[in-house]
Amino acid sequence: MKWWMLILALMLLFTSGVNAASDEYILRPSDVLSINVFGHPELSFPAPGNPDSITIRSDGKFSFPLVGEVEAGGLSPRELTVLLSDLLGRYYVNPAITVNVQRFSTERVYVLGEVNAPGLYELDKSRNLLDAIGAAKGWTQDAAKTKVFIIHKDQKSDPIRVNLMELLNKGDVSKNLRLQEGDIVYLTQNHRIDIVKDILPLTQIFYNVRTTTRYP
Repeated sequence: MKWWMLILALMLLFTSGVNAASDEYILRPSDVLSINVFGHPELSFPAPGNPDSITIRSDGKFSFPLVGEVEAGGLSPRELTVLLSDLLGRYYVNPAITVNVQRFSTERVYVLGEVNAPGLYELDKSRNLLDAIGAAKGWTQDAAKTKVFIIHKDQKSDPIRVNLMELLNKGDVSKNLRLQEGDIVYLTQNHRIDIVKDILPLTQIFYNVRTTTRYP
């Protein structure tokens, strides 16, 4: 195993453990849920008579029997369980409810530059910088890990610059930034980003950028 693969695997394991301990998964549009109300199959999805799971719509809501529209986006599964218990508590005494994510929504991000397998990747539950680099099979030996750039899809300001060495050497997990749909992660060798030449042809995301940006 190459040294970078070992380091990346260890960092992914470490940061996943930190995130799991401090931050629950937050529900978002296109997440697919299974909801079980014990003793009430007519209120359980999927269940006999209700074969379909529940998908959170683009507005962050879903429809549920008796209670109508439920705002799920931005809640954790635990918080949604409490909310549904309160709503159904108007009709039943202490309803026992479980909520699970059957299928996570995905974020599509581009990982380009000095990585071993540049391209478009779909990230599901974990959508952080290291997850994207790991999906692209890690950085090359020529990558400038002190200056990694994140470019948001509709970003008009300068790209976000991340020093991965602070994460690798000091364990600063704040550098393992959360990514968004359409983000570009760019690992450069010479600290130079030519957005028009290097990024636009590969991603087909057309930013209004006409000049080469250099970073010292």
